[in-house]
Amino acid sequence: MKKTLDERGYGVLGTSSVIDDAADAYENLIEAIIASAELEGGVRQLLDEIERTRRRVNALEFKVIPELMEKRRFIEYQRDEMERQEWTRLRRIKKIKAKRAEKR
Repeated sequence: MKKTLDERGYGVLGTSSVIDDAADAYENLIEAIIASAELEGGVRQLLDEIERTRRRVNALEFKVIPELMEKRRFIEYQRDEMERQEWTRLRRIKKIKAKRAEKR
């Protein structure tokens, strides 16, 4: 968005080309600053997203996954206990049936 000589507010006759060069350099610098500010905004958004993702990963790694593993161990323990109880119950039933068969 470069300005024309008329928009710059000075006349061509009363100034040297150095002023034109300085004005061009200034406008280029302003454009570069604006572009870098846009990039900085994008980088900040990325950093915020990375931080949020890091927090989620930490929550999964240190809270959710250990809790799920503990629940899994509990369920496996309960299942094994139920299997032992069922096996014991079946043995008792078998003994009772065997005693009844002997009495007949």
